[in-house]
Amino acid sequence: MSIRQISAEGLRDMFAQNTDAAIFALLTFTHPNLSESIRLVNNTEAITYDGQLYEGFPFRFTPPAEDEEREAVATVEVSNVDRRLTEALRTIQSLAGVDIQVVRWKAGTVTREMHIPGMYLMSADIGTETASLQISHAFDILNEPATQDILSPGTAPGLFR
Repeated sequence: MSIRQISAEGLRDMFAQNTDAAIFALLTFTHPNLSESIRLVNNTEAITYDGQLYEGFPFRFTPPAEDEEREAVATVEVSNVDRRLTEALRTIQSLAGVDIQVVRWKAGTVTREMHIPGMYLMSADIGTETASLQISHAFDILNEPATQDILSPGTAPGLFR
């Protein structure tokens, strides 16, 4: 995963002792079994961003670590699970696409600070009061071979002495 680009204003607001800005995670779940995409924001109120309405929902978002040695896995911890989310998660029988955006809200203006596309909902552990979602890439890229060729003294004698 590349190094995240966060604006200077975003960094200033994140490290400020007091600020009137807020940082929110916007999640968009897509799947053929869903009649329409599910758009959630970790806020008490809905937010409109890029022409889309994101419904306010109580969750804690942990972005994937920027570690080259580990697979990029984001986690979402949902408290107070309601019936709509449970039903939506149970209708999804295969990988659901997840688009993750982190935005900064300040004085009614929403600015994107980070975008993590191409992720998928890998697992969802649903309990009576909480749900834990694991979001990652569909394929374990770190354990894939760099090349499909098998290099041996017989196929590549110049590499071996």
